[in-house]
Amino acid sequence: MNILLIPNLGKKNAFECTCEVIGRLSGYGCKCYLFEDKIEQFSQMPVESYSIQSLEKGNADPKIDLVISVGGDGTLIHSARRAVQLDCPVLGINAGRLGFLTEMEHTSLDQLEEVVSGEYTIQPRMMLHAIVKKPEGIQEFSALNDIVISRGEQDRMVDINVEMKNGFVNSYRADGLIFSTPTGSTAYALSAGGPIVYSSIESISITPICPHSLFSRSILYAPDEVFTVTGKHINNSEILYMSVDGEERIRIDSEDAIIVSKDEQYVKFISFGSKSYYEKLNKKILGRG
Repeated sequence: MNILLIPNLGKKNAFECTCEVIGRLSGYGCKCYLFEDKIEQFSQMPVESYSIQSLEKGNADPKIDLVISVGGDGTLIHSARRAVQLDCPVLGINAGRLGFLTEMEHTSLDQLEEVVSGEYTIQPRMMLHAIVKKPEGIQEFSALNDIVISRGEQDRMVDINVEMKNGFVNSYRADGLIFSTPTGSTAYALSAGGPIVYSSIESISITPICPHSLFSRSILYAPDEVFTVTGKHINNSEILYMSVDGEERIRIDSEDAIIVSKDEQYVKFISFGSKSYYEKLNKKILGRG
């Protein structure tokens, strides 16, 4: 079994946890890999280098059977998008604080034996797809959590038009908009007042950020809807930006348009079924007050 490890070494326990994971997996007969930028820090461990460049070009070798992230939810989201590129499942090990999405704690690594023996289920998670149309061409992105359209550095609200296949949705005056998946409903969208959506209920939610209206609230749409987003640019010509899962940040000019829809690809999360979604929700989010 070939396993790619993606640790966030900025987390307090991540290095020690990654070393233990490598040791355990090697003992189970697995072959472990790390991206080139991390390999030097684990030179004393039985681990080999994996090429990011080859992965980006679509000719990654050898075939990876599983991606394991070591860190928090942010590390898992980043790793999940790599797992989609590699067409394999992903397992999150929590070495951070919250770890709502991660399935395993760094104190329960005995469960790795269940992973190697295939004693788990797969939870498919819906993703969003964004196409940015610019005069010079298009750019495409996939998001597990959310696609956020917001203002630039200036301290002012923005005006954003949203249309869908059957007509006009709304003209928002706000700090920005969040398009989120059910997975992303417990992330930025939640802090902006959006609803918590059960992970298996496929939908696309739109949540305005600090809207300048008493009646502007989150709306859930069917997963087959397609949205076109443009800036009105009334008094501000070039201040919109789009971010994808909090990573890429793309400038959206007045002549640009963003098309948001459900992605054809799914992230395959590994689950042991030991805790229900609601149990994790109560313990790790609602219980924080």
